[in-house]
Amino acid sequence: MRSMIFAAGTACVALAVGAQPVLAGETVLYEAAPDWIDVAPLPPGDMKPGSPIRLADSQARFEDGVVSVYTDLAIALDSPEALDAIATITAAWLPDKGDLYVHRVELIRDGEVIDLLAGGAQFEVLRREQGLEERMVDGALTATLPVSGAKIGDTLRYAVTVTKREQALGELMEHAAFVIAEPQPLVSGRLVFSWPTDEGIYWGKTRVDAVREETRGGYKYLTIDMPIAKPTEIPSNVPLRFRLPPSLRASSFDSYNAISAVFAPHYLVDGTIPEGSALADKVDEIMRASSDPLTRAALATRFVQDEIGYLLNGLDGGNYLPQTPQATWEARSGDCKASSVLLLAMLREMGIESEAVLVSTEQGDAIPVLHPNPGNFNHMIVRADIGGEPYWLDGTNSGTRIANIGEVPRFRWALPVRDGGAPLQEMAMRPQTQPDADVRLTIDQSAGLDVPAIYEVQFTVSGAAARNYQTLALMESGEARDERLERSMSAFLGENRPVRVDVTYDDDSGVATLTGRGLIESPWSWDNGRMELDVPYQALNTFSMDVSRDTAEVMDMPVTVNGPIYYTRRIEWRLPEEGGTYRVLGTANLDTEIGGTELASSHSLDGRVFTLDQRVRSVAWEVPAGDLPQIRRESLRMKRGLPRIQAPREARMAWDYGGAAASRLEPIDQLFGVAIAREGDDPDVVNLYRDRAYFRYRVADFEGSESDYARAVDLDASAGSYSDRAWARLQLGDIAGGLSDLEKAADLDPEYGIGERRFVALALLGRGEEAVALADEFAVFLEEPSDQAEQRAYALGWAGQIEEGAQILDEELEFSPDKGGLLNAACWFDGIWDRVSETTVERCTRAIEGMDNSLGAIDSRALAYYRLGRIEEALSDLDRVLSRDPGMTESRYL
Repeated sequence: MRSMIFAAGTACVALAVGAQPVLAGETVLYEAAPDWIDVAPLPPGDMKPGSPIRLADSQARFEDGVVSVYTDLAIALDSPEALDAIATITAAWLPDKGDLYVHRVELIRDGEVIDLLAGGAQFEVLRREQGLEERMVDGALTATLPVSGAKIGDTLRYAVTVTKREQALGELMEHAAFVIAEPQPLVSGRLVFSWPTDEGIYWGKTRVDAVREETRGGYKYLTIDMPIAKPTEIPSNVPLRFRLPPSLRASSFDSYNAISAVFAPHYLVDGTIPEGSALADKVDEIMRASSDPLTRAALATRFVQDEIGYLLNGLDGGNYLPQTPQATWEARSGDCKASSVLLLAMLREMGIESEAVLVSTEQGDAIPVLHPNPGNFNHMIVRADIGGEPYWLDGTNSGTRIANIGEVPRFRWALPVRDGGAPLQEMAMRPQTQPDADVRLTIDQSAGLDVPAIYEVQFTVSGAAARNYQTLALMESGEARDERLERSMSAFLGENRPVRVDVTYDDDSGVATLTGRGLIESPWSWDNGRMELDVPYQALNTFSMDVSRDTAEVMDMPVTVNGPIYYTRRIEWRLPEEGGTYRVLGTANLDTEIGGTELASSHSLDGRVFTLDQRVRSVAWEVPAGDLPQIRRESLRMKRGLPRIQAPREARMAWDYGGAAASRLEPIDQLFGVAIAREGDDPDVVNLYRDRAYFRYRVADFEGSESDYARAVDLDASAGSYSDRAWARLQLGDIAGGLSDLEKAADLDPEYGIGERRFVALALLGRGEEAVALADEFAVFLEEPSDQAEQRAYALGWAGQIEEGAQILDEELEFSPDKGGLLNAACWFDGIWDRVSETTVERCTRAIEGMDNSLGAIDSRALAYYRLGRIEEALSDLDRVLSRDPGMTESRYL
């Protein structure tokens, strides 16, 4: 089928490639436009300035089994970009179906016409099989002509005609064309279809209002002036039939029944499997394997999918005409038509009622509203009726087994190829019985909530998706294999550190199983002084129907349901043994249907193991717009009710791993070691060293942290690496080493040159004056005067010039008395240098009142209260801070 040539993916595409004869249409023909063409005038140059497409005229003539399509284009070369873009003219055609006629190639310059063809220009013919990567051969030829001598300001105009006769249709014809609409930069254009009044041509349009109909000289004409007004924008979640592009279609067919009847003679299969042939033996083998018709159908479909490679040869009518089952078997290759005919022949030999059907992988639900053209379809499958149920079998797909044979692809409508013709059949939604993907995930946080978690995951993938992993399963473990598997893991888990990945494929079930183990960062977060977990990886979190129908044009249009899908998920979360009581928040278990989708969720907390089971399965192709208000309410209620886990206040945090508790961290540390060894010499290993260093730093293993950061410096001597190691060295009391790292970081990147850590290190080494000079040197990096004042004040304080530092802050506060950050700086300065007064406390309170995030200011005031001996007030402020951010080390220390 013609449109099949241009399809990809699961759409139909191939036959066998052999020697290709020279065809009559392989030569470009140069002739004047035929008499039936009404040559359009070029619009005036001052009409719609700025629109580079000056003319787009398309005229199609249907006559005597041939469709001739004339195209006349004029393009203004009004910029260097336009001149480059139109440097070469190209025209393509199918030589086994017709010819390419060139009528004119002209440059119009200052009102003068330069005829490039009269000057000797000729098109060069190239054979370019554009679809080879998709296993498609259509024999298309491309004629190219460089536009020589063009200048900015010229208008290029060229006109060609391409003819087409479909071998499968005989004297019958079809053609479809898109209609150019605003805001395309077109000055003048039209689309014309014409045919003899006695030809029997039928037509239809989509999203086009004005089509002029007239009869003159014995011919019927349809004309659309272009560009038409911009069509109403329709959201992508509306079924395609409502948002088709503007188009005009015409054909010799007044119904889909007529198309069905015309194609039927080409798809006869009775007696096409020779008795005693290897193919007949295969049929017998399947029949001996099972007496169940459904099992036989599954085995036959699997056989065709596995044994027939995909290849389409569109030559000599191969776009619409199939090859015989025996030829397909002998070649071990074929397109969707060939695979379908082979499968159909096998099913018929088994006594299974079946027929070939045409479908569209792209226009699905729109097929009934399109005028009946064979080109509306781009794929062929087989319908088998077994036990009163229709089964839609695709020989070019993969992974069909008895467990998933009932799946209905989202083609929506099928046209049987049947003697005498048949109408369209609706492919009704049938919920899947086998999950596309089943995930079993274990998260082990028995060591604690505030440290990395250990995960183990198993993905079970079925159907066509599983075949993507079949080759990987056969490969020996290696970098390329692991990278592919790790990408699959990351698509689900997000950022993680794998230590093991693997995949197996079971050919009998068509199921691939991926497994993995590794580390993830803890997903817990603080909420009102407690750790809380919005349980990630939930299947129900993927459900969404946030759809707007807030304009009159779309308010009544249905909503497309994502599908067909079916996936299940089981999550097991292991919590720490010690501590208080964990609580599960959220609604009770649910099993409901929202927006054409089944949603089920059940959870339990047994001891320290939280278990969650969920299912998402589509049960409808679309839902009415009138259901949206209820869908939104139910969806919001469902999302807000998804389970969350609340930890007890006494749950162990990163700072609680001293003494014997440190042994709990050994499995995590060991996994980091395995991950590092697994990376080997890969440059990315530096990130693993940084991750482990940060983990060790947070649990106060500063020696281990310094060692990992040192390795990171060896592998990546960047400013960030030196700065990170400085933190660990300073914690270990290696002030000189920490300062050295800070200085090296500043040498590599001046942005690292400032900071209180460096001031403190200089002061502790008795080099306070250098801190002041450093503050002056890097003041240029701070745009705000208040920031410069804070930095210099701290440097002076660490240099022992405390009163001078305080005076700088006082002077800056005279300019900005209500600036929260500056007030907090003054409060903190007085606290650390023990010069607190009531004025200090007043500044601290104003800082709290003037800052959006006031935790730092509350902590500063706590220090001020402590200096004044107001211990209860200091403790009250510290409790306020730690209830909201228990990890704030300054407050915890104080």
